[in-house]
Amino acid sequence: MTDNPQISVIMSVYNGERYLRQAIESVLNQTLPDFEFVIVNDASTDSSLQIMQSYDDGRIRIINNETNIGLTRSLNIAIEQARGELIARQDADDISLPNRLEEQLRFFEQHPETVLLGTGIYIIDEDGKRRGKRILKDYPGRNEFQGNWFSHGSAMFRRDIVRGLGGYNELFRYSQDYELWLRIAKKHLEQIRGLPQVLYMLRFHDENLQFTNRTEGVLYRLLALRMSHEELDKELFKTIKTKGIRSLLGYLNKDERITYHKHMAYMHVQANDMRQARAEYQEVLKLSPREYYDYLNIILSYIGKGAWSAAHRLFFFVKSM
Repeated sequence: MTDNPQISVIMSVYNGERYLRQAIESVLNQTLPDFEFVIVNDASTDSSLQIMQSYDDGRIRIINNETNIGLTRSLNIAIEQARGELIARQDADDISLPNRLEEQLRFFEQHPETVLLGTGIYIIDEDGKRRGKRILKDYPGRNEFQGNWFSHGSAMFRRDIVRGLGGYNELFRYSQDYELWLRIAKKHLEQIRGLPQVLYMLRFHDENLQFTNRTEGVLYRLLALRMSHEELDKELFKTIKTKGIRSLLGYLNKDERITYHKHMAYMHVQANDMRQARAEYQEVLKLSPREYYDYLNIILSYIGKGAWSAAHRLFFFVKSM
């Protein structure tokens, strides 16, 4: 490995032994050899560190946190230590396809104005079986204020731009990527790009679909949007810092509550909990009875996740014609 790699792949790990080898080897087996792999061990108590240390590859640099400080702060440490001009994210339970780094680097070289680049993804389950696919639009930044279109792990961005913005916001335990993308979009909207090729596999499993993660993740997204519109008053900011993100629930306006329940419904569907998804859609209709699309979602929730997914794919196909 050169002292000045083009790309730094950064990953934070906390007790990730279950899928860690697959994640690490998906990076080491890239068709593009010139990169460094910065792995932050966030005080894991399982065999994660031993797995990292078992690889005799000079591209790997391991940073050990003395105490568990969380994903957001760990990623900021990795960014500060990164030597590559471009930074690629990788999660410890996901998989990068072999040509991911090569294709993303080629795009940056062909479009040097690009600041942030995501890719299409496969959604996989615990066993690595494909359960869905998401294709990213060419200019996804134009839609970032309507929702997060990026899979965090598929992102590649310019190191100096993100450092200049202060890195990830450490107030955010979840959805730290979305908050960062929104800050990038405010200054570099047209420089946020997407590759339609599927180059990354995002894994859904029991740990990352826990109800607490879902609820707080949605609330952090809503907080990110408020902050992007500079609508977060000091009192609410103080409340969230002292009492936690769930305190935001009491401050949501009608539109935010509708968004909250829609996001929660979607997350319940992904976890195949159709009963809870149906309950969330019912909350949407209480707030806005004219959300006609959600009457259909309630009907589909009785049929099952397969019918729900098929209907949504058909809807977006027709909408794009």
